[in-house]
Amino acid sequence: MAIFGGKKPKKKRRKIPIRRRRIYLPPSKRKLILTSREYRLFKKQEKKKTNWYERFAIAAEKFIKISPDKKSRQDLENAIAFTGMKITPDSVMSLFVSTALIFVIIAMVFLLSQVILGTLTMNLITIGIAIIMLGVLLGYYFFTYPKTMVKSIRVKASSQVVIAVLYMVISMRASPNLEKALRFSAANVSGELAWDMRRLLWDIEMRKYYSASDALMDYIAKWKPENEEFAEALRLIRDSQSHTPDRARIVLDEALDVILSGTKTRMKHYAQEMRMPVMIIHMMGIVLPILGTIMAPLAAVFMSDLVSPVHFIIGYDVVLPILILWFINYTLSKRPVTFSQVDISTHPDITKEGSFSIAGRSFPALPIALLVLIILVAYPVIFFAQSPDLIFSGIKGDHSIYSLLYSLMIILGVGLSLATYFLLSNFQRSRMQSDIQSTEGDFELALFQLGNRISGGTPTELAIQKSIDDVKDLKIADLFRLTLRNIRNLGMTFEEALFNKKWGALRYYPSKLIRNIMYVIVDTAKTGVQYASESMLRIARYLKNVRETQEYIRELLSETASSMKFQAYFLTPLITGLIVSMTDIIVKVLATLGEYLEGAGFGTAMGLESISGIFGNMESSTSPEMFQFVVGIYLLEVVIILGIFTTRIMHGENKVTQWYSIGKILVVALIIYFLVAMFSSSLFGELIENALSGLGIIS
Repeated sequence: MAIFGGKKPKKKRRKIPIRRRRIYLPPSKRKLILTSREYRLFKKQEKKKTNWYERFAIAAEKFIKISPDKKSRQDLENAIAFTGMKITPDSVMSLFVSTALIFVIIAMVFLLSQVILGTLTMNLITIGIAIIMLGVLLGYYFFTYPKTMVKSIRVKASSQVVIAVLYMVISMRASPNLEKALRFSAANVSGELAWDMRRLLWDIEMRKYYSASDALMDYIAKWKPENEEFAEALRLIRDSQSHTPDRARIVLDEALDVILSGTKTRMKHYAQEMRMPVMIIHMMGIVLPILGTIMAPLAAVFMSDLVSPVHFIIGYDVVLPILILWFINYTLSKRPVTFSQVDISTHPDITKEGSFSIAGRSFPALPIALLVLIILVAYPVIFFAQSPDLIFSGIKGDHSIYSLLYSLMIILGVGLSLATYFLLSNFQRSRMQSDIQSTEGDFELALFQLGNRISGGTPTELAIQKSIDDVKDLKIADLFRLTLRNIRNLGMTFEEALFNKKWGALRYYPSKLIRNIMYVIVDTAKTGVQYASESMLRIARYLKNVRETQEYIRELLSETASSMKFQAYFLTPLITGLIVSMTDIIVKVLATLGEYLEGAGFGTAMGLESISGIFGNMESSTSPEMFQFVVGIYLLEVVIILGIFTTRIMHGENKVTQWYSIGKILVVALIIYFLVAMFSSSLFGELIENALSGLGIIS
């Protein structure tokens, strides 16, 4: 190009991209976390979804905004702050007013429509007033819901107070640091108290309080009205910091004694106060309604114009169970502090809810329960579908022992299918809970033996080996065997032998109590073996006191629970079975006698168009099969209610034990009910037939 006079083109310089040097971080560290654990837990709780009440309250405030008076506003603000709900006092008041207003509008529309149609009667006016009253009651329930939630949260949190104090005392004895003790306790308790203590720690981190001691002062004042012994135990723990080491140990021991003795006293008073509510539930809710069903067959026949099957269904299967449940919940809401439940969520063999495992494979319980239902109910349903008059035609019709049998099979199928689901989905979980509770009971003795060995100067490995011989007959011995195997075969330290994620001995003992105590012992052992042995002996004494308190509480409540279990297992199904058979016999006798008198012309001689004028309206009366359905459903409801009551008295909020116990009660109660009803109907029915044959009424 230059020969021809052209310009030599400039070479374009290639831009070399500047590579920025990056610091390599592993994947787990690339997203830096600059917040504390307490803050993350706090924000997680804050991001929870709004519940149904919060959504209703927010919607009501948009519909009509009403402000409460000054005193109500203050009470609602305190309750809302305690529960953490995302609502305002104005929204609560708006929900109350709008609920009552909606029901008033419904009642007025109903009554005006009847006036326009010209069918307004006193009964319809009563229905309208009942709708208004229902709206007012529902609105009042909404208005008091935040206060009720406060009480519920405090009762649930109280189930953890003993173990929370135990953890704080253990931590303070190992290291007299109040904030560390709060953190250790908050990290290891569960439920509402864990959230409450984490919120306190978050307030300390945000410098709302100058120190943990100042924060604990407000926390003590908060809990004093609800649980005085918990507040006193916290005060002693806080004050232990200002004493000499020897005196501090005495004060910490006193703190645990205060919470344990207070628990004993509360449960003693509760057991004494339970006598009257239990009597009311027993007599007014169970015995008298069951005895009232003795008169129900006669009312169903002779008062058929006034009493229909709908009245029995509403009275026995709807209103009465609701009243019993309400009174039971009201009674149990006063139940004082109890002990925390066993947590099986980390158990390596646990299955999903509603399932069970066989040979390591998980199977759902619902299909098996449905199969039981279909097997028992399929043919009776087909039978009654082909002959619906047996249910809806009163005492007229061909009512036989077979129709009663088929109606009983329907109740039996429904009840046994429920029992199958409850038992299959909870029997393994209940066994796990029992094993862990048994292990925790043995842990006290094992810890005492190990502490004694180590305090004598025996090396840890040798002390564990000798302790195995001391507790070889207990389940806890396997924990020591696994620990010793890990130390010898895998070369682990004492800490790794316990807490290793893959091979640690505690992996097979998913007990928070055992894990946390062993964590304290291992942490203390870093200071010295002598400190570890002292912690073991001290904790063993604490566990002994806790166990004695638990046994004392069970002894106090055992009489109440036993009477309720007898009622659920035997008495209620026995009485209801006899009542069903009596109804069947009475209906057969009246139907046979009516046909005989009608055929003999007694109706005409007495000036009656039909003999039904004597026995009432036979067609509108309640048939034996329909009456059996009403009583059978009532029996199922009562058995479930009694199962809930007895479980919550003895074990508190333990859903696994509750539904497993209900499943067992259902099986026994339904079998007794079925056998008593069929046997007594067959026996007395045959005797009645022989008597009528002797009188010449039937051939």
